[in-house]
Amino acid sequence: MITKPVPPTVPLRSSSKGRRPMSLTRASITSVVASIPALLGFVPHDSLVLLSALTHEQGKVSTGPIARIDLAHITHDPGDAVKQFNRLCGDLPVLCVTGILVRTVDDNAATDDSLPLRAEVDTVVARLAEHGFIDVDVVHVPAIAEGARWRSYLDADRTGVLPDSATTPAAVAAVAAGRTIAASRDELAARFTPAPEHVRERLQPRVTDAVELAVIDQHRLVAARVRLARADAAIRAAGHGELPADEAAIVDLAATFATPPFRDALLAVPDDTARLAAENLVLHLWRHTCDPTAGQLATVAAVHAYVRGDGTGARIALENADPEQPLTGLLSRLLGHAVPPSKLDDLIQNISVDARRTLLSEPAVDQA
Repeated sequence: MITKPVPPTVPLRSSSKGRRPMSLTRASITSVVASIPALLGFVPHDSLVLLSALTHEQGKVSTGPIARIDLAHITHDPGDAVKQFNRLCGDLPVLCVTGILVRTVDDNAATDDSLPLRAEVDTVVARLAEHGFIDVDVVHVPAIAEGARWRSYLDADRTGVLPDSATTPAAVAAVAAGRTIAASRDELAARFTPAPEHVRERLQPRVTDAVELAVIDQHRLVAARVRLARADAAIRAAGHGELPADEAAIVDLAATFATPPFRDALLAVPDDTARLAAENLVLHLWRHTCDPTAGQLATVAAVHAYVRGDGTGARIALENADPEQPLTGLLSRLLGHAVPPSKLDDLIQNISVDARRTLLSEPAVDQA
């Protein structure tokens, strides 16, 4: 199951028409379905996506927590999938829930009487009702692609045709923020493809020595200042697409980002562009290292992905992270409860500023 923080807002309109509550209009459903790749960060296949709409003051409605579940899991244990989605929503003011079941079918058979997994969908709807989600619609779409037709499981008269997903406001916002919309989750996960094993094994002794030096440098003012300056410069270079190729620089930077005081000090960056640069840099370093350093670097990449709003990227990074790190556990819990990235951003900024101040403070001098 893939979960992510509350995603970017997709404009929604509500309507009381229809035989069931179904607050979202056909146009809104079409917009929601077409926006799914941008909200998830990839185009889902053989999946059920559950998306909540939240109601706010003055009648404003926006997208809330979103979850993607493999269809195999829906077939095996639909109750568990709904339970996890309910946990994501917590006490949020959920107006309605839309389910999007993505599965290829024979175009000639794609009628309301032959939509796939109808029994499983009925079970999901029933389980959602048990958790208090009454205003629910579930639609089927063979693929999230321009021209694909979606059909409602609950109302045969509700149907629509998808526009080009790249033209949705959510996609435009994602691209402007530097987020990747991959063709599949596997394509996103492929970012975590390590360098050849012989390269990592050759560098690992040097990385180990460099980490030991970084641990010493955290207590030496001048050395800490120089080390932070090298890392800051590397993040700026990554923002221009320049990643370190020199092995000495890779080893040095890997040790810096894997050592907690320096790691924390480097987490605060000015904007999402810099966060993406830092994430790309750390991912590049990850590719050239072995555990335990690699597991520590993956956690750093997860932080930057999470704060950028890329919950899927953060979860993939955590799959490669050291599970024993407190920060890894914290991020996993935040993802599980769909905590908005903005709340984590404030925490990260405070931790980072304090860590940098501590590293760059002159040592106290005892006086007689």
